[in-house]
Amino acid sequence: MPKSTVQWTSYILNNMRNQFNFDLHFQRAYVRGKDRGWKSLLIHTFLINGYVPNLLVWKNGDHLGESKPGKFKWVYYSVDCKQRVTTLFHYFDDQFRLAEDTPLVDGENVAGKLFSELSEDMQQRLKSYNFAVTIFDEEYTLEDVEEIFYRVNQTKPLTDYEQSRALLGETNLTILSEITQFGFFNKINFTSADLMGKVNEKIVFQIMALMTNRKMSFSGKDIKSFIAEIGKNVIPGHIIEEIRDNCEYLEEAIEDWKVKHCKDGLKKSVIPSLFLAVSFARTSGMKSSDFGVWAKRFLVDEYSKDSEFGQTIQSKTSNQEVIQKRSTLMMEDLREHLGVAI
Repeated sequence: MPKSTVQWTSYILNNMRNQFNFDLHFQRAYVRGKDRGWKSLLIHTFLINGYVPNLLVWKNGDHLGESKPGKFKWVYYSVDCKQRVTTLFHYFDDQFRLAEDTPLVDGENVAGKLFSELSEDMQQRLKSYNFAVTIFDEEYTLEDVEEIFYRVNQTKPLTDYEQSRALLGETNLTILSEITQFGFFNKINFTSADLMGKVNEKIVFQIMALMTNRKMSFSGKDIKSFIAEIGKNVIPGHIIEEIRDNCEYLEEAIEDWKVKHCKDGLKKSVIPSLFLAVSFARTSGMKSSDFGVWAKRFLVDEYSKDSEFGQTIQSKTSNQEVIQKRSTLMMEDLREHLGVAI
């Protein structure tokens, strides 16, 4: 069936806004309204002339009358473009400011600015951004565009982590891969779904956050922000070395553990705090075998889901206070075991 792809600038789209209809029954609401980070990144993409997927619209013959004799003002029904185009219109109308962490554009600061506060050069950049617009014409029925919408949106949405790992660059991703191949990581109680979702990689960043005294939760949003700060700057060597040394220490510590001990004791939520405990144990001169005895007692033999420590595991939350409490309780028990003043 006939379809065409045309180039329309942001300026043209803005002047055509009364010709856009976002109300086809399968369209979801404008869900990006409160997502300032996403909206800012989209506007930044326009300003740097980055890539945005084609806008998909349906021109079914409806019109708003003639703009001049024989030239109709066609109505374009959104098939797949509502979030992007609505955000553009809102920004032109000064309805939101760009986020404070919006990157520079060719050395110019645009963070925190309304459209009207951008320099003339930046305003012109935004107005002149070229969209590829695919138009499905009158030969397409409503059922046809429903099917197009269904097929376009079959891709499973990326998680915050899957999105942010793309910012890390090849070197950091290689480092992550190497760390998660350490023998100890194979002992952690990961499900196949966890591994598919790169949960093992996320735990590396949780470990790094605790090791560097980062005050943050382990929510997808906070981990995403943490990764964005690291970016393509290579993860510091001393952090990689400490994680590697801790993994080797832990491998020796749990060498005699049975499979059930590992399953029960090496829960995903425990691992970041356990790495803190390992760093302290190594600094204190504790033998890995002795650490293994303590860890088995604390995490397996005497573990109770009703204990204060157990409740921090059972809550299944990424809350910062709960994570801190979990680490504190573990460290207090280790210090008591070593006879070190708390």
